[in-house]
Amino acid sequence: MTDTIVVAVSDSSAAFGAAEVAVAYARRLGARLHLVAVIEDAELGRRLETARGTAGRRELAATAALKHVAALCTSAEVPSTSTCRRGHVAAEILEEALAVDATLIVMARVDRPGHALPYVGSQTLRVLEFAGVPVLVVPVHDDGDRRRAR
Repeated sequence: MTDTIVVAVSDSSAAFGAAEVAVAYARRLGARLHLVAVIEDAELGRRLETARGTAGRRELAATAALKHVAALCTSAEVPSTSTCRRGHVAAEILEEALAVDATLIVMARVDRPGHALPYVGSQTLRVLEFAGVPVLVVPVHDDGDRRRAR
């Protein structure tokens, strides 16, 4: 049986960097990736999007991010599947990891310019707290200092 690594995907550069690390790990380990994007389903956010006429942009961004990471998988010859979920980010990532019997979850650390200390976001903290499998939190590096695992 092949190990499955769940990768939290969003349209941030930090998430793309974490996805690159996950692709490299999966290739080395002979694992497959399961990409999951979560669209936060908050009532206030939906009302604001409707009022501003921007409904659907989060879905488009999530779909584009999933396609981008899936293309990275294809070019590295790493098998992948993907899904887009709605709800609370940490809860949906944990549910998806259970559903696909994941052996690892990969997430990005939040990039907070100007902060001296590393910052782990609240969603990542929740996943770390409640995950039944190891969680790899990938740090953010400057573009000039990005260390790619290949």
